[in-house]
Amino acid sequence: MAKIIDEDKVNQVAELIKESKYAVVLTGAGVSTGSGIPDFRTPGKGIWEKVDPFKVTSITAFKENPQRFYYFYRPRIEMLSQVSPNPAHKAIAQLEEMGYVKCLITQNIDNLHQRAGSKKVIEVHGTLREAICQRCGKMVSSGILIKKIDESEEKVPYCECGGVFKPNVVLFGEMLPNLDNAVYESMQADLIMTVGSSLQVSPVNMLPQYCLDRGGKLIIINFMSTHLDYLAEVVVREDVCKFLPAVVKALGIRERKRGMPIKKER
Repeated sequence: MAKIIDEDKVNQVAELIKESKYAVVLTGAGVSTGSGIPDFRTPGKGIWEKVDPFKVTSITAFKENPQRFYYFYRPRIEMLSQVSPNPAHKAIAQLEEMGYVKCLITQNIDNLHQRAGSKKVIEVHGTLREAICQRCGKMVSSGILIKKIDESEEKVPYCECGGVFKPNVVLFGEMLPNLDNAVYESMQADLIMTVGSSLQVSPVNMLPQYCLDRGGKLIIINFMSTHLDYLAEVVVREDVCKFLPAVVKALGIRERKRGMPIKKER
């Protein structure tokens, strides 16, 4: 028997979103598991239970052994060409289209939010949809990157200049180029809704605090507990692919009942 969604929490989240003037969404790997992409820390299934991230996905590992780096990364890059946005991605995009969500900050590198229709997206950890040569700065698509890996005897994607292409993602040990924008949006927010994030990766895990410090509110939707659960207005342990569409539906019903346009002024 399918688990019934907690309607009280659906309505509570919908009301918080409706009453907000500047809602920001922060997403982690858990929002993409419904698309078939494993997350990092779920017990028994998380990627980091199988590999040491500092040995395969740090900037040091990339520079010291790009062959080993791509042995891990190539399947992930290829997988992203075979997956599609799920109902959670689409629901977040709908909340933006309805005028409720002003900005989406994501830790994910899979580009699924943009493919679902989200417009204002800050990718704090970069993206796998492209790669950049570490010598000359040339950019190529992920498709070309895969081709270069496969054509190389070493299975390392080299540029014509002799440099090595690196996925345009933030590896362990690198600075976050979009962090300032994410902090700014978090400071503007009167509501932050975190979705599918364990809030364990610094410094992104502290973004909700910028909203809270200014009197804003917090919603947490995640199967695992987080260090900010005790500060949240509501904590949801539901399947995001079912819960978020239910929130969108609840917001649509409320506006229609009141005879108001669903779309808010941006």
